[in-house]
Amino acid sequence: MIKIFLCCYNEAENLKKLLPDLEREMQLVKRDFEIFFCLDGSSDDSVAVINNFSKSCKIKILPQINQRGLGLAYKRLFLEIINNSTEDDLVISLDADSTHDCKQISPMLAHFEKNSLDFLVASRFCGNAVMADFPLYRQAISKGTSLLLQTLFAVKKISGERLQDYTSGYRIYRTKKIKELFVKKKNDFITEPEFTYTCEFVIKLSRINSRFDEVAISYDYGKKIGKSKLRIMRNFWRLLVMLIKLKLNKFIPTNNILPK
Repeated sequence: MIKIFLCCYNEAENLKKLLPDLEREMQLVKRDFEIFFCLDGSSDDSVAVINNFSKSCKIKILPQINQRGLGLAYKRLFLEIINNSTEDDLVISLDADSTHDCKQISPMLAHFEKNSLDFLVASRFCGNAVMADFPLYRQAISKGTSLLLQTLFAVKKISGERLQDYTSGYRIYRTKKIKELFVKKKNDFITEPEFTYTCEFVIKLSRINSRFDEVAISYDYGKKIGKSKLRIMRNFWRLLVMLIKLKLNKFIPTNNILPK
């Protein structure tokens, strides 16, 4: 079974485009799948859009709570499959704003299974990756973050080379490894409440002998409807906190230390 994760904060208009594309691709893949949604903090008509789409495929919407934060949302989704999945299940995560091309799922799955991977990321910084209409300052932030993390927390791919993209949300995970990390870290398997969870999770998975790789992504930011939800200064602060706690290998509480 393939579990597909979508975290949506007021993404109703984007979901109208994404969900049909996703369904078509999964029909080509010919694998059983279920889509899991976390809509925490959303106030638009995302639920109505999803419910209309749910007539044609299996969908689960987590109960909404009044919180915002990508890391918090993904933690809820991962806990859901930790408790309700087999070790053979795979998890695919992608952004809900239509910037990730669903047509890449099939070749990503083929690469993942051919190489017996535990983690695969669709990378913006390797091979013939393409980034269309992505603001230069956002490219600089993403590339700079990945270069910093490569220096401080080098993660080796199956080729022996260093992983280049720590922050792309387009990923495939092996559920067995997610459960293994949870057994080791318990509730601290994800502690970052913001976008920085993407980096934290990669580093923690690398510490339990996981097989990593990345493939080039075709990333079209121009397909996105609406403004970015990324809070840059807040996430920069979280990145500094994450670097300290991972280097010290200690848990630093996230409550009451975030700038408004």
